[in-house]
Amino acid sequence: MANRCHYLRTLMSTNLPRLHGPGGFTQARREGANSMVENRPYIPSLTVDHLQDETTVVNAVKVILSCVGEIEADIENTAKVSIMSGGLTNALFRVDIDNEQQLLQPPATTSVLVRIFGAEGMIDRDKETANFARLCNSKGSVVHSQLDYLGRFGNGRIETLIPNVRAATICDLEEKEDLVFEVTRQMARLHYGFDIPEYLLEKDSISSLDQLKPVLWDVLASWNDELITKISHACSRDPRLVDIFSSALFGDTLQFEHVVTDDSEDRNESAIKELISHIAQKLTRETRWLQDHVIERHPDAPIAFCHNDVNAGNILLNDGLESGNSNGYNRDSVAMIDYEYAELNYTMYDMANFICEHCGGNDNGIPNYKLIPSLEVQRNLLREYVQERDKVLNNGATKNDNDEVAKLLSQLQTFQMVSHLYWGTWGILQGVTELLEGEYEIEKVQSRLNGQIDIDSWDNLRYGKSRLVRYREQKQSMLETSQKQMSYLYHSGRL
Repeated sequence: MANRCHYLRTLMSTNLPRLHGPGGFTQARREGANSMVENRPYIPSLTVDHLQDETTVVNAVKVILSCVGEIEADIENTAKVSIMSGGLTNALFRVDIDNEQQLLQPPATTSVLVRIFGAEGMIDRDKETANFARLCNSKGSVVHSQLDYLGRFGNGRIETLIPNVRAATICDLEEKEDLVFEVTRQMARLHYGFDIPEYLLEKDSISSLDQLKPVLWDVLASWNDELITKISHACSRDPRLVDIFSSALFGDTLQFEHVVTDDSEDRNESAIKELISHIAQKLTRETRWLQDHVIERHPDAPIAFCHNDVNAGNILLNDGLESGNSNGYNRDSVAMIDYEYAELNYTMYDMANFICEHCGGNDNGIPNYKLIPSLEVQRNLLREYVQERDKVLNNGATKNDNDEVAKLLSQLQTFQMVSHLYWGTWGILQGVTELLEGEYEIEKVQSRLNGQIDIDSWDNLRYGKSRLVRYREQKQSMLETSQKQMSYLYHSGRL
């Protein structure tokens, strides 16, 4: 906003009930009351139907900001709404408001971002929004100084729009070393400079930060359960989908046509249930194997509050500020955004996911894995990460820096594999959800997975399949390497 300090003072003076944390949103909905949750307005009964009526977007801005006296006149005739690209999960709108008479001084055009929540059920929006509010309160030290959360309505929220920025691209990540280093430093500051909200600690009665629990495995387990439920619904419409989804998830088929031996509807239904049960068991085994592998190889892997989705589209750049800085990009010219998947997690998962995101795929669903940064580049990034971490913690220079970097580099390779399973599962789940909601026909599922249609546009199924193929490749490579190492140790008499 034009004057954030005035905005916050006005927030503090409002008479709405004051609530905190994810439970505050729950309480407000339960009581049907407009409230201040995390010191921002929350209007649970207000919804935006952007598909049917664009004016509801403007109305949400007016209602939220008028809660704290930010708007003194109608804006319906002066506000301009435009669709923003880049949101894979949410619908994003920019609302420009003539500021000369309606808002704060100085006269200007005030722009805000309206985010309509998507991926229903996959993201805890109460926790996510509470997290985002806490992050915005840490101005300058963790998130960009102009990033702020203004208020929430029933199916979305309103945020500030950072001026004069653009989304980064895969080419930026490939060509601009100073940008990648700055993102790495910001991730270190997030991991070690953000005070973890008390409601995340209370969940597991954690008394020490050394006992933090990563959310990763619980999220994968819940996605697996939801995926099986939705695959069951989809396959009840067309049994051929059993083989198609099995192939997308595991690279194999279950030969459904050979299991069903007659035209009995009961027998068909029984066969479908048996095969879907087999898919569920394989999903569970794969996740448990990976979890056990991570814990066995990296039992002391650091855990902190992580972004969990740092990709080019979630990085904003101010090229004008960068060009005027002899040291390249810094915290003023680079902003990490979209913290909807942020939670407690392994710090090296966060870094590994960023490494994987260098390969892109957010445009057509097909990452180019030839773009993965070399081990030397990854090593240099980790060295920068360790240096920034130690600055945040006031540790001074790390002793045996090379040893620590080597240790983190090993974790980074493992967690790249985890990233592929995580987003691969996410992509298939999103694709099945789209199918059930009628966004495309059953007959097109195989063509979408094979990249035979809509090849130039985003596709959740195709993206999920590509990430899972890469997961299986990396797992196979890791197992073969381990087997060779064990064989060498055995034949050299070291076992």
